[in-house]
Amino acid sequence: MKLLKNLRSNFARAPFLFAAVYIFSLLFTSCARNNNSKNTVVIWTSCSELVPYTEVFNTSQNKVKALVVYKKNPADALPAAKDEVPPDLVIGSLMRSERKRKQFRSLSYLFTTGEVNDSLFYTNLLDSCKRKDTVFQIPVSFNVPAAVFSVDNEKYIEENYLISPEQIKNYSISFNKKNKNGLYTQMGFAPQWYPDFLYTFARINGGKFTESGISFAWNADSLDRTVQLLKSWTSEANNSPVEEQDFAFKYLYTPPYKQLMSRHCLFAYMPSNNFFALSKTQRESLDFRWIQANNKIPVEDSMVTLGLYHKAPHKDNAEQFIKWFFTVDAQQAMLEHVKNMNLNTSTFGIAGGFSTLKQVNEKIFPIYYTDLLANMPVADYLEAPAVLPLRWESLKEKVIIPYLSDSINSESGTARTTNRTIEERISDWSKQFY
Repeated sequence: MKLLKNLRSNFARAPFLFAAVYIFSLLFTSCARNNNSKNTVVIWTSCSELVPYTEVFNTSQNKVKALVVYKKNPADALPAAKDEVPPDLVIGSLMRSERKRKQFRSLSYLFTTGEVNDSLFYTNLLDSCKRKDTVFQIPVSFNVPAAVFSVDNEKYIEENYLISPEQIKNYSISFNKKNKNGLYTQMGFAPQWYPDFLYTFARINGGKFTESGISFAWNADSLDRTVQLLKSWTSEANNSPVEEQDFAFKYLYTPPYKQLMSRHCLFAYMPSNNFFALSKTQRESLDFRWIQANNKIPVEDSMVTLGLYHKAPHKDNAEQFIKWFFTVDAQQAMLEHVKNMNLNTSTFGIAGGFSTLKQVNEKIFPIYYTDLLANMPVADYLEAPAVLPLRWESLKEKVIIPYLSDSINSESGTARTTNRTIEERISDWSKQFY
Protein backbone atom coordinates (compact mmCIF):
# COMPACT_ATOMS: atom_id res chain seq x y z
CA MET A 1 0.00 0.00 0.00
CA LYS A 2 3.00 2.29 0.36
CA LEU A 3 2.99 2.85 -3.40
CA LEU A 4 -0.42 4.51 -3.16
CA LYS A 5 1.09 7.47 -1.33
CA ASN A 6 2.93 8.49 -4.49
CA LEU A 7 0.02 8.03 -6.89
CA ARG A 8 -1.14 11.64 -6.72
CA SER A 9 2.14 13.13 -7.89
CA ASN A 10 2.80 10.40 -10.44
CA PHE A 11 -0.71 10.69 -11.91
CA ALA A 12 -0.40 14.45 -12.32
CA ARG A 13 2.62 13.89 -14.53
CA ALA A 14 1.06 11.06 -16.55
CA PRO A 15 0.77 11.98 -20.24
CA PHE A 16 -2.16 9.71 -20.89
CA LEU A 17 -5.09 9.20 -18.56
CA PHE A 18 -5.77 5.62 -19.59
CA ALA A 19 -2.21 4.63 -18.79
CA ALA A 20 -2.83 5.95 -15.31
CA VAL A 21 -6.05 3.97 -15.05
CA TYR A 22 -4.22 0.78 -15.98
CA ILE A 23 -1.54 1.40 -13.36
CA PHE A 24 -4.19 2.20 -10.78
CA SER A 25 -6.10 -0.97 -11.55
CA LEU A 26 -3.02 -3.12 -11.03
CA LEU A 27 -2.14 -1.41 -7.78
CA PHE A 28 -5.67 -1.34 -6.43
CA THR A 29 -6.37 -4.95 -7.33
CA SER A 30 -3.19 -6.01 -5.56
CA CYS A 31 -4.01 -3.89 -2.51
CA ALA A 32 -7.61 -5.03 -2.36
CA ARG A 33 -6.58 -8.67 -2.35
CA ASN A 34 -4.25 -8.07 0.55
CA ASN A 35 -6.52 -5.73 2.47
CA ASN A 36 -9.09 -7.30 4.77
CA SER A 37 -10.45 -3.91 5.76
CA LYS A 38 -14.12 -3.19 5.18
CA ASN A 39 -13.58 0.47 4.39
CA THR A 40 -13.16 0.16 0.60
CA VAL A 41 -15.43 0.45 -2.42
CA VAL A 42 -14.13 -1.24 -5.59
CA ILE A 43 -15.20 0.34 -8.87
CA TRP A 44 -14.95 -1.40 -12.22
CA THR A 45 -14.99 1.15 -15.02
CA SER A 46 -14.02 1.96 -18.59
CA CYS A 47 -14.00 5.67 -17.76
CA SER A 48 -10.50 6.97 -17.13
CA GLU A 49 -11.90 10.06 -15.42
CA LEU A 50 -12.94 7.98 -12.41
CA VAL A 51 -9.34 7.98 -11.22
CA PRO A 52 -9.20 11.70 -10.32
CA TYR A 53 -12.85 11.58 -9.16
CA THR A 54 -12.06 8.91 -6.60
CA GLU A 55 -9.14 11.02 -5.47
CA VAL A 56 -11.59 13.81 -4.66
CA PHE A 57 -13.87 11.36 -2.86
CA ASN A 58 -11.06 9.84 -0.83
CA THR A 59 -9.86 13.22 0.39
CA SER A 60 -13.39 14.46 1.14
CA GLN A 61 -13.81 12.01 4.04
CA ASN A 62 -11.78 9.42 5.95
CA LYS A 63 -14.18 6.51 6.28
CA VAL A 64 -14.24 4.91 2.81
CA LYS A 65 -11.54 4.58 0.17
CA ALA A 66 -12.56 4.12 -3.46
CA LEU A 67 -10.39 1.80 -5.57
CA VAL A 68 -10.54 1.84 -9.37
CA VAL A 69 -10.08 -1.22 -11.60
CA TYR A 70 -10.06 -0.65 -15.36
CA LYS A 71 -12.30 -2.88 -17.47
CA LYS A 72 -12.66 -2.26 -21.19
CA ASN A 73 -16.26 -3.54 -21.14
CA PRO A 74 -17.35 -3.53 -17.49
CA ALA A 75 -20.80 -5.10 -17.93
CA ASP A 76 -19.42 -7.81 -20.21
CA ALA A 77 -16.89 -8.70 -17.49
CA LEU A 78 -19.73 -9.65 -15.10
CA PRO A 79 -20.10 -11.85 -13.17
CA ALA A 80 -16.72 -11.47 -11.53
CA ALA A 81 -14.38 -14.44 -11.95
CA LYS A 82 -13.57 -16.49 -8.86
CA ASP A 83 -9.92 -15.40 -8.87
CA GLU A 84 -10.52 -11.64 -9.01
CA VAL A 85 -11.70 -9.01 -6.57
CA PRO A 86 -15.42 -8.44 -7.25
CA PRO A 87 -16.67 -4.92 -7.80
CA ASP A 88 -19.05 -2.98 -5.64
CA LEU A 89 -19.90 -0.47 -8.37
CA VAL A 90 -19.72 -0.79 -12.14
CA ILE A 91 -19.55 2.33 -14.33
CA GLY A 92 -19.50 2.35 -18.12
CA SER A 93 -21.42 2.42 -21.39
CA LEU A 94 -23.88 -0.10 -22.83
CA MET A 95 -24.61 -1.53 -19.38
CA ARG A 96 -28.42 -1.53 -19.61
CA SER A 97 -28.47 -4.79 -21.56
CA GLU A 98 -31.28 -7.13 -20.49
CA ARG A 99 -28.77 -9.98 -20.56
CA LYS A 100 -26.87 -8.36 -17.67
CA ARG A 101 -29.71 -6.75 -15.71
CA LYS A 102 -29.68 -9.49 -13.06
CA GLN A 103 -26.08 -8.59 -12.26
CA PHE A 104 -27.25 -5.32 -10.66
CA ARG A 105 -29.19 -4.53 -7.50
CA SER A 106 -32.15 -2.18 -7.54
CA LEU A 107 -31.23 1.38 -6.56
CA SER A 108 -34.82 2.62 -6.21
CA TYR A 109 -34.56 2.84 -2.43
CA LEU A 110 -31.94 5.60 -2.67
CA PHE A 111 -34.47 7.77 -4.50
CA THR A 112 -37.39 6.76 -2.29
CA THR A 113 -35.50 7.82 0.84
CA GLY A 114 -34.28 11.01 -0.80
CA GLU A 115 -30.61 10.06 -0.36
CA VAL A 116 -30.29 10.65 -4.10
CA ASN A 117 -32.46 13.49 -5.39
CA ASP A 118 -34.26 12.46 -8.57
CA SER A 119 -35.27 16.07 -9.31
CA LEU A 120 -31.61 16.85 -10.09
CA PHE A 121 -31.61 14.52 -13.11
CA TYR A 122 -32.83 14.78 -16.68
CA THR A 123 -36.07 12.85 -16.23
CA ASN A 124 -36.02 10.97 -19.53
CA LEU A 125 -32.43 9.81 -19.02
CA LEU A 126 -33.17 8.53 -15.53
CA ASP A 127 -36.34 6.85 -16.78
CA SER A 128 -34.33 5.04 -19.45
CA CYS A 129 -32.49 3.21 -16.65
CA LYS A 130 -35.70 1.85 -15.13
CA ARG A 131 -37.53 -1.40 -15.68
CA LYS A 132 -41.15 -1.28 -14.49
CA ASP A 133 -40.39 1.73 -12.28
CA THR A 134 -37.37 0.01 -10.71
CA VAL A 135 -34.07 1.87 -11.05
CA PHE A 136 -31.37 -0.66 -11.89
CA GLN A 137 -28.75 1.90 -12.90
CA ILE A 138 -28.22 5.63 -12.61
CA PRO A 139 -27.16 7.70 -15.65
CA VAL A 140 -23.80 9.44 -15.17
CA SER A 141 -23.03 11.30 -18.38
CA PHE A 142 -24.10 11.65 -22.00
CA ASN A 143 -23.15 13.22 -25.32
CA VAL A 144 -25.17 14.61 -28.21
CA PRO A 145 -24.39 15.13 -31.92
CA ALA A 146 -23.38 18.50 -33.32
CA ALA A 147 -22.90 20.12 -36.72
CA VAL A 148 -19.73 22.21 -36.43
CA PHE A 149 -18.71 25.03 -38.77
CA SER A 150 -16.21 27.87 -39.08
CA VAL A 151 -17.28 31.23 -37.68
CA ASP A 152 -16.24 32.64 -41.06
CA ASN A 153 -19.18 30.76 -42.58
CA GLU A 154 -21.85 31.88 -40.09
CA LYS A 155 -23.66 33.75 -42.88
CA TYR A 156 -24.82 30.40 -44.29
CA ILE A 157 -26.54 29.28 -41.06
CA GLU A 158 -29.71 31.01 -39.86
CA GLU A 159 -30.61 28.88 -36.81
CA ASN A 160 -29.09 29.88 -33.49
CA TYR A 161 -29.24 26.68 -31.40
CA LEU A 162 -30.44 23.59 -33.27
CA ILE A 163 -30.19 22.29 -36.79
CA SER A 164 -31.96 19.47 -38.62
CA PRO A 165 -30.45 17.16 -41.25
CA GLU A 166 -32.68 18.80 -43.86
CA GLN A 167 -31.26 22.21 -42.96
CA ILE A 168 -27.71 20.85 -43.11
CA LYS A 169 -28.44 19.63 -46.62
CA ASN A 170 -30.00 22.90 -47.79
CA TYR A 171 -27.24 25.09 -46.36
CA SER A 172 -24.66 22.79 -47.91
CA ILE A 173 -26.24 23.16 -51.34
CA SER A 174 -26.01 26.96 -51.01
CA PHE A 175 -22.35 26.61 -50.08
CA ASN A 176 -21.36 24.32 -52.97
CA LYS A 177 -19.13 25.71 -55.73
CA LYS A 178 -17.54 24.29 -58.87
CA ASN A 179 -14.68 25.53 -61.04
CA LYS A 180 -14.84 26.10 -64.77
CA ASN A 181 -14.11 22.41 -65.36
CA GLY A 182 -17.19 21.39 -63.41
CA LEU A 183 -15.24 20.07 -60.42
CA TYR A 184 -16.24 20.90 -56.86
CA THR A 185 -13.97 23.33 -55.03
CA GLN A 186 -16.46 23.70 -52.17
CA MET A 187 -18.85 21.02 -50.96
CA GLY A 188 -20.92 21.74 -47.87
CA PHE A 189 -21.41 18.27 -46.45
CA ALA A 190 -21.86 14.65 -47.47
CA PRO A 191 -23.35 12.09 -45.06
CA GLN A 192 -20.89 9.38 -46.11
CA TRP A 193 -17.93 11.49 -45.00
CA TYR A 194 -18.85 10.71 -41.40
CA PRO A 195 -19.87 7.07 -40.78
CA ASP A 196 -21.33 7.92 -37.37
CA PHE A 197 -23.56 10.53 -39.00
CA LEU A 198 -25.07 7.79 -41.17
CA TYR A 199 -26.07 5.93 -38.02
CA THR A 200 -27.38 9.07 -36.28
CA PHE A 201 -29.41 9.87 -39.39
CA ALA A 202 -30.92 6.38 -39.27
CA ARG A 203 -31.83 6.88 -35.60
CA ILE A 204 -33.40 10.26 -36.31
CA ASN A 205 -35.51 8.69 -39.03
CA GLY A 206 -36.94 5.98 -36.79
CA GLY A 207 -34.50 3.09 -37.19
CA LYS A 208 -35.47 1.98 -33.66
CA PHE A 209 -32.44 -0.22 -33.06
CA THR A 210 -32.94 -2.27 -29.89
CA GLU A 211 -31.43 -5.30 -28.19
CA SER A 212 -32.61 -8.70 -29.36
CA GLY A 213 -30.61 -11.52 -27.83
CA ILE A 214 -26.95 -11.10 -28.79
CA SER A 215 -28.00 -9.06 -31.82
CA PHE A 216 -30.59 -6.35 -32.47
CA ALA A 217 -33.99 -5.59 -33.92
CA TRP A 218 -34.84 -2.59 -36.09
CA ASN A 219 -37.67 -0.93 -37.97
CA ALA A 220 -37.19 -2.20 -41.53
CA ASP A 221 -39.54 0.33 -43.15
CA SER A 222 -37.80 3.25 -41.46
CA LEU A 223 -34.38 1.93 -42.41
CA ASP A 224 -35.49 1.61 -46.05
CA ARG A 225 -36.73 5.19 -45.88
CA THR A 226 -33.38 6.28 -44.43
CA VAL A 227 -31.57 4.70 -47.36
CA GLN A 228 -33.76 6.52 -49.86
CA LEU A 229 -33.25 9.84 -48.04
CA LEU A 230 -29.48 9.36 -48.06
CA LYS A 231 -29.48 8.60 -51.78
CA SER A 232 -31.64 11.65 -52.45
CA TRP A 233 -29.33 13.81 -50.34
CA THR A 234 -26.33 12.78 -52.40
CA SER A 235 -28.02 13.23 -55.77
CA GLU A 236 -29.71 16.54 -54.91
CA ALA A 237 -26.78 18.16 -53.12
CA ASN A 238 -23.61 16.67 -54.58
CA ASN A 239 -24.60 14.89 -57.80
CA SER A 240 -23.13 11.48 -57.01
CA PRO A 241 -21.38 9.45 -54.29
CA VAL A 242 -18.29 9.25 -56.49
CA GLU A 243 -17.99 13.04 -56.57
CA GLU A 244 -18.39 13.14 -52.79
CA GLN A 245 -15.59 10.62 -52.37
CA ASP A 246 -13.33 12.35 -54.89
CA PHE A 247 -13.83 15.68 -53.13
CA ALA A 248 -13.01 14.12 -49.75
CA PHE A 249 -9.85 12.53 -51.17
CA LYS A 250 -8.73 15.87 -52.59
CA TYR A 251 -9.62 18.24 -49.74
CA LEU A 252 -10.58 16.43 -46.53
CA TYR A 253 -7.36 14.70 -45.51
CA THR A 254 -6.82 16.76 -42.35
CA PRO A 255 -8.67 16.59 -38.99
CA PRO A 256 -12.24 17.93 -39.16
CA TYR A 257 -11.53 21.28 -37.45
CA LYS A 258 -8.77 21.97 -39.99
CA GLN A 259 -11.10 21.00 -42.83
CA LEU A 260 -13.51 23.68 -41.67
CA MET A 261 -10.79 26.31 -41.49
CA SER A 262 -9.75 25.55 -45.06
CA ARG A 263 -13.24 26.68 -46.14
CA HIS A 264 -13.62 23.84 -48.62
CA CYS A 265 -16.50 22.34 -46.63
CA LEU A 266 -19.23 23.92 -44.53
CA PHE A 267 -20.00 21.34 -41.83
CA ALA A 268 -18.21 18.67 -39.84
CA TYR A 269 -20.05 16.12 -37.73
CA MET A 270 -18.87 15.75 -34.12
CA PRO A 271 -20.37 14.38 -30.93
CA SER A 272 -20.13 16.91 -28.08
CA ASN A 273 -17.21 15.12 -26.40
CA ASN A 274 -15.12 15.32 -29.60
CA PHE A 275 -15.88 19.00 -30.05
CA PHE A 276 -15.03 19.94 -26.47
CA ALA A 277 -11.90 17.80 -26.54
CA LEU A 278 -10.51 20.40 -28.97
CA SER A 279 -8.39 23.07 -27.34
CA LYS A 280 -9.98 26.37 -26.43
CA THR A 281 -7.86 28.03 -29.14
CA GLN A 282 -9.14 25.62 -31.78
CA ARG A 283 -12.76 26.12 -30.70
CA GLU A 284 -12.50 29.92 -30.85
CA SER A 285 -12.68 29.74 -34.65
CA LEU A 286 -15.62 27.33 -34.65
CA ASP A 287 -19.31 27.35 -33.83
CA PHE A 288 -21.84 24.53 -33.54
CA ARG A 289 -25.51 23.59 -33.59
CA TRP A 290 -27.02 20.54 -31.89
CA ILE A 291 -28.53 18.14 -34.42
CA GLN A 292 -32.26 17.51 -33.93
CA ALA A 293 -35.37 16.34 -35.69
CA ASN A 294 -38.93 16.97 -34.53
CA ASN A 295 -37.59 18.68 -31.38
CA LYS A 296 -35.63 15.56 -30.37
CA ILE A 297 -31.87 15.50 -29.85
CA PRO A 298 -30.63 11.89 -29.97
CA VAL A 299 -28.38 11.12 -27.01
CA GLU A 300 -25.35 9.11 -28.11
CA ASP A 301 -25.42 5.35 -27.41
CA SER A 302 -22.30 5.80 -25.26
CA MET A 303 -24.34 7.21 -22.35
CA VAL A 304 -22.48 6.21 -19.16
CA THR A 305 -24.41 4.60 -16.30
CA LEU A 306 -23.62 3.39 -12.77
CA GLY A 307 -24.79 0.10 -11.32
CA LEU A 308 -24.49 -1.60 -7.93
CA TYR A 309 -23.20 -5.17 -8.41
CA HIS A 310 -25.66 -7.71 -6.99
CA LYS A 311 -22.83 -9.42 -5.09
CA ALA A 312 -21.19 -6.18 -3.94
CA PRO A 313 -19.03 -7.03 -0.87
CA HIS A 314 -19.23 -3.46 0.44
CA LYS A 315 -22.78 -2.35 -0.32
CA ASP A 316 -22.88 0.34 2.39
CA ASN A 317 -19.62 1.88 1.17
CA ALA A 318 -20.92 1.84 -2.40
CA GLU A 319 -24.02 3.70 -1.27
CA GLN A 320 -21.86 6.37 0.35
CA PHE A 321 -19.98 6.89 -2.91
CA ILE A 322 -23.23 7.06 -4.91
CA LYS A 323 -24.78 9.62 -2.55
CA TRP A 324 -21.63 11.75 -2.78
CA PHE A 325 -21.16 11.40 -6.54
CA PHE A 326 -24.65 12.55 -7.54
CA THR A 327 -24.47 15.96 -5.89
CA VAL A 328 -23.74 19.28 -7.53
CA ASP A 329 -20.97 20.12 -5.06
CA ALA A 330 -19.14 16.85 -5.67
CA GLN A 331 -19.25 17.19 -9.45
CA GLN A 332 -18.02 20.77 -9.28
CA ALA A 333 -15.12 19.55 -7.14
CA MET A 334 -14.37 16.83 -9.71
CA LEU A 335 -14.26 19.32 -12.58
CA GLU A 336 -12.03 21.68 -10.62
CA HIS A 337 -9.69 18.87 -9.59
CA VAL A 338 -9.21 17.66 -13.17
CA LYS A 339 -8.60 21.23 -14.33
CA ASN A 340 -5.95 21.78 -11.64
CA MET A 341 -4.11 18.57 -12.54
CA ASN A 342 -3.04 20.04 -15.92
CA LEU A 343 -2.94 16.64 -17.61
CA ASN A 344 -1.54 16.35 -21.12
CA THR A 345 -4.84 15.01 -22.39
CA SER A 346 -8.27 16.44 -23.10
CA THR A 347 -11.45 15.09 -21.57
CA PHE A 348 -14.86 16.69 -21.55
CA GLY A 349 -17.10 17.31 -18.59
CA ILE A 350 -18.14 14.51 -16.24
CA ALA A 351 -16.93 11.05 -17.32
CA GLY A 352 -16.38 12.32 -20.86
CA GLY A 353 -19.71 14.05 -21.39
CA PHE A 354 -22.47 16.27 -20.09
CA SER A 355 -23.50 15.53 -16.54
CA THR A 356 -26.90 13.92 -16.03
CA LEU A 357 -27.47 16.52 -13.30
CA LYS A 358 -29.14 19.50 -15.01
CA GLN A 359 -27.80 22.11 -12.61
CA VAL A 360 -24.19 20.99 -13.16
CA ASN A 361 -24.54 21.56 -16.90
CA GLU A 362 -26.46 24.81 -16.70
CA LYS A 363 -24.56 26.56 -13.91
CA ILE A 364 -21.12 24.96 -13.68
CA PHE A 365 -20.15 23.72 -17.15
CA PRO A 366 -20.17 27.24 -18.69
CA ILE A 367 -17.42 28.21 -16.22
CA TYR A 368 -15.15 25.62 -17.83
CA TYR A 369 -16.63 25.62 -21.34
CA THR A 370 -17.66 29.18 -22.21
CA ASP A 371 -18.98 27.96 -25.60
CA LEU A 372 -21.97 26.55 -23.72
CA LEU A 373 -23.09 29.93 -22.42
CA ALA A 374 -25.02 30.48 -25.64
CA ASN A 375 -26.10 26.93 -26.43
CA MET A 376 -26.93 24.28 -23.82
CA PRO A 377 -28.90 21.22 -24.97
CA VAL A 378 -32.58 21.65 -24.07
CA ALA A 379 -33.58 19.16 -21.38
CA ASP A 380 -36.98 18.34 -22.84
CA TYR A 381 -35.46 17.60 -26.25
CA LEU A 382 -33.04 14.90 -25.08
CA GLU A 383 -33.98 11.45 -26.39
CA ALA A 384 -32.32 8.62 -24.47
CA PRO A 385 -30.75 5.75 -26.43
CA ALA A 386 -32.57 2.44 -26.49
CA VAL A 387 -31.42 -0.62 -24.57
CA LEU A 388 -28.74 -2.13 -26.79
CA PRO A 389 -26.67 -5.35 -26.82
CA LEU A 390 -23.30 -5.52 -25.09
CA ARG A 391 -21.38 -5.66 -28.37
CA TRP A 392 -23.35 -2.88 -29.97
CA GLU A 393 -20.32 -0.87 -31.03
CA SER A 394 -19.08 -3.83 -33.04
CA LEU A 395 -22.51 -4.44 -34.59
CA LYS A 396 -22.84 -0.78 -35.49
CA GLU A 397 -19.35 -0.69 -37.02
CA LYS A 398 -19.55 -4.02 -38.84
CA VAL A 399 -23.21 -4.20 -39.82
CA ILE A 400 -25.27 -1.01 -39.77
CA ILE A 401 -22.79 1.62 -40.96
CA PRO A 402 -21.41 -0.51 -43.84
CA TYR A 403 -24.98 -1.29 -44.91
CA LEU A 404 -25.86 2.41 -45.04
CA SER A 405 -22.60 3.36 -46.74
CA ASP A 406 -22.95 0.64 -49.36
CA SER A 407 -26.56 1.69 -49.93
CA ILE A 408 -25.42 5.18 -50.94
CA ASN A 409 -22.80 3.75 -53.28
CA SER A 410 -25.07 1.15 -54.88
CA GLU A 411 -26.99 3.78 -56.85
CA SER A 412 -27.50 2.78 -60.48
CA GLY A 413 -24.54 3.79 -62.60
CA THR A 414 -22.14 4.19 -59.69
CA ALA A 415 -22.37 0.76 -58.08
CA ARG A 416 -19.07 -0.56 -56.75
CA THR A 417 -20.48 -3.42 -54.71
CA THR A 418 -23.64 -5.45 -54.26
CA ASN A 419 -25.35 -4.30 -51.11
CA ARG A 420 -25.95 -7.28 -48.87
CA THR A 421 -28.94 -7.28 -46.56
CA ILE A 422 -28.80 -6.47 -42.87
CA GLU A 423 -29.65 -10.11 -42.10
CA GLU A 424 -26.72 -11.37 -44.16
CA ARG A 425 -24.36 -8.99 -42.43
CA ILE A 426 -25.60 -10.01 -38.98
CA SER A 427 -25.06 -13.66 -39.91
CA ASP A 428 -21.48 -12.95 -40.97
CA TRP A 429 -20.89 -10.95 -37.78
CA SER A 430 -22.23 -13.77 -35.61
CA LYS A 431 -19.95 -16.32 -37.27
CA GLN A 432 -16.96 -14.10 -36.59
CA PHE A 433 -17.70 -13.19 -32.98
CA TYR A 434 -19.60 -16.22 -31.66
